[in-house]
Amino acid sequence: MGARMQVIQKEDGKGATLRFLEESGIEGEIDLTLAQLSQLIKSLGQVRYAITAHEPQPSIANAPFLPVYNTNWALQIDALTEGSTLAFQHPAYGPIGLVFGPEDADKLVKGLKQHRALMAASTSRQPS
Repeated sequence: MGARMQVIQKEDGKGATLRFLEESGIEGEIDLTLAQLSQLIKSLGQVRYAITAHEPQPSIANAPFLPVYNTNWALQIDALTEGSTLAFQHPAYGPIGLVFGPEDADKLVKGLKQHRALMAASTSRQPS
């Protein structure tokens, strides 16, 4: 099945157009403001989450992703798991929260420490 719609940024850079393609059987397009586009992304994410909630999570190995290099973030206690929630603003998807249970939080801390040690060792070995 081919694409049925496409979303393109408006020429003024301040919104988007949802265009229905021939294969959709629907004619026309819908102009969206940034707020409307954000709500659509949020709604699509909630529906996708509901559809996949009872399926096994696919492997993350070699999965494409859009990294975030500069954003606002916060670390909060998660009372349900007694772990921590890392919440951040993703420029493509909006606010995202990732909960680390106690075991995962320990693995994350250990991994971050290992990464820092590797970076420090690699920096100290470089010639001046």
